[in-house]
Amino acid sequence: MTKTYDVFLAMVNERAGLLRKLTYEQLRELEEPVEYVGIEKRRGRIATIVEHGSLPADGIRVVVQGFLKFRFLPMACQVALDGFRRYPDETTAPLTREDMWEFD
Repeated sequence: MTKTYDVFLAMVNERAGLLRKLTYEQLRELEEPVEYVGIEKRRGRIATIVEHGSLPADGIRVVVQGFLKFRFLPMACQVALDGFRRYPDETTAPLTREDMWEFD
């Protein structure tokens, strides 16, 4: 990939890492923030998606989704994703690539 994308991916992974430190209850109450960022001359959007009620054992799916627009092709973008599942007993499970396809 590119250096700019690598920086953007690190931003997405950092935000997901911070979310992994939250408890199940904190994640349930979390607002879904959207952040707009600029890296060099490219614009990006990082959103946090928290889904509950659709997983077994009352689990929560947390996805940090980033779109980084290309400088000369603003209708195209690179995607960065990170995410996990959290359960009421505070266990955490990673999301697979297949789990995140719908966010791509």
